Amino acid sequence: MTADSSPTHLDPWDEALLDALDGAGSLVTLEELAESADVSVALLEALLRGGLLIPKATEPDRFDVAEAEAVSAGLQLVEAGLPLAELMNLAREMDDAMRPIAARAVDVFATFVRDSVAATAESDIDAAARLVEAFRTMLPATSRLVGHHFRGLLLAHARARMTDTR
Repeated sequence: MTADSSPTHLDPWDEALLDALDGAGSLVTLEELAESADVSVALLEALLRGGLLIPKATEPDRFDVAEAEAVSAGLQLVEAGLPLAELMNLAREMDDAMRPIAARAVDVFATFVRDSVAATAESDIDAAARLVEAFRTMLPATSRLVGHHFRGLLLAHARARMTDTR
């Protein structure tokens, strides 16, 4: 790794995996994302400063166009009555809790999937194909699993709060 944390050399299968990571979604500027989400650039800049909006590429910053859906969902919460400051606080707490979990999940993938594939692949091409396929299967499955679990936690806590006040 260099001082700017970019890899100096990657194995061919890691190059393919990096391409798959970078290739998921169309990239747009902050201004284009604001237009797509129908929000101000200033709001997105606040999310960016708070670490809640993460550029997919830098210099210049480029964002996955799918971020517009998340921003729109946040706006729906605000329009339903949740104060923006409270939403931002919840988002920061969620971000703080999830970053180490995300890092651990990447470590688990590297240990149990990447290393296994690298050790058993018949060629670099085979390793690359298997790793990209694993990533393309595991990322959406992980997203669904985490989303489902969080939804279950929200509903359980809401039920408990409602039954505790009777």
